[in-house]
Amino acid sequence: MNYSFELIEIYMSKMGIASFSALSREIPKLSQPNISEIKKAERHLTPEQGMFIAEKCGLDIGEVLVKLDIDRASTPKLKEEFTKVLKRLAGAVACISLIVGLMTTPASDDSSLAAS
Repeated sequence: MNYSFELIEIYMSKMGIASFSALSREIPKLSQPNISEIKKAERHLTPEQGMFIAEKCGLDIGEVLVKLDIDRASTPKLKEEFTKVLKRLAGAVACISLIVGLMTTPASDDSSLAAS
């Protein structure tokens, strides 16, 4: 399955949409024939459509855009380079999350041990 169609399925599930007809009325500039082409991996969502879905579904916009670029990449080398970018982004996010977690963890109070 391609990432564009995966995003469509995520959106339909989160928004409770049962038909491609209803979906085509919700996502900007997406027609039923476009959806059929996306399902067959003959077409991909545009960055704007990907961003719309990411915002509505609470997905990371940067990750969605890079994954759409990976999907559209025309050569294995290009796909590999986009995948490297995505891994670097994921690593940076993990690092920032760790730092924020450490900064918000209360310091232990060692003064109670000194009084003993």
